[in-house]
Amino acid sequence: MSITDLALFRQLDRLRIRVRIARGNRPGETAIPRSTQPWGIEFESYKDYTPGDDFRYVDWNAVGRLDQLVVRTFTAEREIPFHVFLDTSASMNAPGIDGKFAFASDLVAALGYVILNNNDPLRIIALASPEKGQRPFHPTPFLRHRSQFSRLSAFLATRTPSGKTYLREAARAYSEQTREPGVAVIVSDFLLEPPQYEEALLLLQARGYEVKAIQILGASELAPERLFRRGKLYDVEEHSERWITLSRAHLQQYQEALQAHLHALQQFCHRHQIMYTQVSTASTLATIITEGFTQAGLLAFR
Repeated sequence: MSITDLALFRQLDRLRIRVRIARGNRPGETAIPRSTQPWGIEFESYKDYTPGDDFRYVDWNAVGRLDQLVVRTFTAEREIPFHVFLDTSASMNAPGIDGKFAFASDLVAALGYVILNNNDPLRIIALASPEKGQRPFHPTPFLRHRSQFSRLSAFLATRTPSGKTYLREAARAYSEQTREPGVAVIVSDFLLEPPQYEEALLLLQARGYEVKAIQILGASELAPERLFRRGKLYDVEEHSERWITLSRAHLQQYQEALQAHLHALQQFCHRHQIMYTQVSTASTLATIITEGFTQAGLLAFR
């Protein structure tokens, strides 16, 4: 994690993560669409007065016009738990020239800062290889205030990408032990077979999470001709290799296969009402946060 730009932090201070369907049980500061409470800041609607309602919220102008007591209601505000899953498989560090994992870590740190700055509880879950009897994830404890951002940074600094992607197994194991689902944000390159990500995302939805998917791709993955013309390709997760000449025909086949994979993921998320956005390491973090994520509906200005 290498965020040090004070100008970026000032931009992050103005943002919040948009919540669409997640609900929380504790009072907080995150606005819940289409839900009301009898007090608050943001006006939502009116309702007929009933005994026990606070007279401070009676709309006396409406009383004069309608000759009946009505009270203002406000947009409900709750504390929403956020669970941010970070893919730490070996593919997140390949090709090395793209710095994809460092980029993903900075992205998670920026989102974590926004969440903590809005006083919502945050947990980072590093996906891990469940080999040798280990759990398929390593979580932080719940962090609950901006003052704990340093703990988030320290956790991310200790992560090293390795092994295979076990998104499905991690989603199942983690959701079985979590009491409050809230919002699940998956940060991954999603370079895995569709059944893996489909089952994982649907499982989290079924357990009550509002799911958001962020796909991170390296600039060289999107345009491999920048990287080489002929050489040996090594699969960092399967440990296989092959020689390849990146001819025009091979490049076209690669682009067609990549676009088909990306389109399938995007369409799957669209069908199941999962917010999806794709980012490239060729972009700056500030541009992604303030423009890309706000346009995608992940973030909004406060």
